[in-house]
Amino acid sequence: MSDQVMQSAMYRRFRRGYLFLRYIVFAGSIICLGSQRKHLLKWIRSVTPGYLLRAPSPWLTFDAISYLEDQPLAGKKIFEYGSGGSTLYWLSRNAECVSIEHDRRWYETLRPLLTRGTVDCRLVMPRPLPGDALLSEPDDPASCLSSDERYHGYSFEEYVSQIDEFPPEHFDLVLIDGRARASCIRRAVSKVRPGGMLVVDNSERPDYFRRTGEDLKGFQKHSFPGASPSTFIWTRTDVFVKDV
Repeated sequence: MSDQVMQSAMYRRFRRGYLFLRYIVFAGSIICLGSQRKHLLKWIRSVTPGYLLRAPSPWLTFDAISYLEDQPLAGKKIFEYGSGGSTLYWLSRNAECVSIEHDRRWYETLRPLLTRGTVDCRLVMPRPLPGDALLSEPDDPASCLSSDERYHGYSFEEYVSQIDEFPPEHFDLVLIDGRARASCIRRAVSKVRPGGMLVVDNSERPDYFRRTGEDLKGFQKHSFPGASPSTFIWTRTDVFVKDV
């Protein structure tokens, strides 16, 4: 056996051991945290490959998913930034969905699965920015920038503005789980109908709300911290319900 083959085999064993340790540690933390214990079996199933597309399930915290399960979604109009398990979930609930995705490879993986229901799935990729635009910050809702280093120097203006073609108070639910989230929040608030929901995932990140607090003043916030499918981290999903 060559040194290269041996090193590759050792790396694979190390990686399997590392992933198993992460699995055990996080499962133990779910058990120890009483409020999340009820989600343990769902979480165990979710870490298998392709779960979010097979289930299907939104990539939100389990408590936020439970909240959505209690909402009547049949026939509702939904707009989402970020496609995937959530797209299939809305269709399984007989809702209409407009879904915006920035990643071509993921879009091409998902597209053949959208064989039922009413869905408008759009691939809208970021565009390179002129140099002077790099002075803006991702937490500025006017910037349409992503904080992800992979998209440094790219604008998500076209991606964010997809919702502009719809009239005010058109959607029953808007999910923000994609790129340039502060910008998406600002564009989306006027498109949510009274009594409708604006759902923001990974909402423990303060940069999403540092400059959008005023935009959300007409909403009541429901926070759902905890575990989420297919991940080994604690996160939070906020559901903002628009005042009637």
